[in-house]
Amino acid sequence: MSFQSARAIDQISEDAREGAQPVGKLSHLNEQGRVVVTLFRGSDAMRGNGDLGKIFSQMMLVFERHARRPLVSHGMSCDCLGADEAVLAQFVRLAARGKREDATLMAMLMLRADIAPLAVSMAEQLGLLIDATLRTDPRAMMGTVKVH
Repeated sequence: MSFQSARAIDQISEDAREGAQPVGKLSHLNEQGRVVVTLFRGSDAMRGNGDLGKIFSQMMLVFERHARRPLVSHGMSCDCLGADEAVLAQFVRLAARGKREDATLMAMLMLRADIAPLAVSMAEQLGLLIDATLRTDPRAMMGTVKVH
């Protein structure tokens, strides 16, 4: 995939390093944002979670094929929030809230402009599914998302 979570920072391109720059802490995100970043970092437990894993994988396939540059994530146990991770979490949040224009602008930071509307639709589905799961069965995600 386009995101390069398994490679050391000195083994990735200068452009990709920009996406790894810490911009905050994972623990400062809301629950939905933490789930998105945990998925992005490669949580096998969450990716195997039926529809959630399928929608996320489909969205990341769009990023793999059409990203402006490879996206980079931090390690699963790292509390740093990288620039790419922060943009991805915000992108999903905006799409799930129905703020399509803002989400499209966020998408264009990462993807070609002609692909952005497709990615927004996928992010909306992902965000709404995460929110519904957190509301109806928060235990389904226990142990996979660091709260504090």
